[in-house]
Amino acid sequence: MNNNPIPQLGAATALVQLLSENPHLPLLDWTLPEDGGPLSGVVVNPGVDMRPVVGAYAEVLGGEVRELEFVGSAGLMYSASLFVTWRDVRIQVKGICAAAVHAMAVAA
Repeated sequence: MNNNPIPQLGAATALVQLLSENPHLPLLDWTLPEDGGPLSGVVVNPGVDMRPVVGAYAEVLGGEVRELEFVGSAGLMYSASLFVTWRDVRIQVKGICAAAVHAMAVAA
């Protein structure tokens, strides 16, 4: 009999609960942790402002969205990130877009 817990089971269960209970949330690419890291949801779309995308998760999960501009291979980029613990599972949500797209959305 194997008494070792399955490391990814808690994160997988939390992901199923999160998406089942909140089907309105934007689509992300999810990665289950291999070695105790956080459950990670990421989306990269240079043409879509990521603040509202990550903000939708913040409304459900709690926490504060952190914003950052950085220079990437495609030029000046914007990143919105959320780091929370939800139902005993650490979750990271991150969205990346072109900084100009974010700036235009904020100005509108």
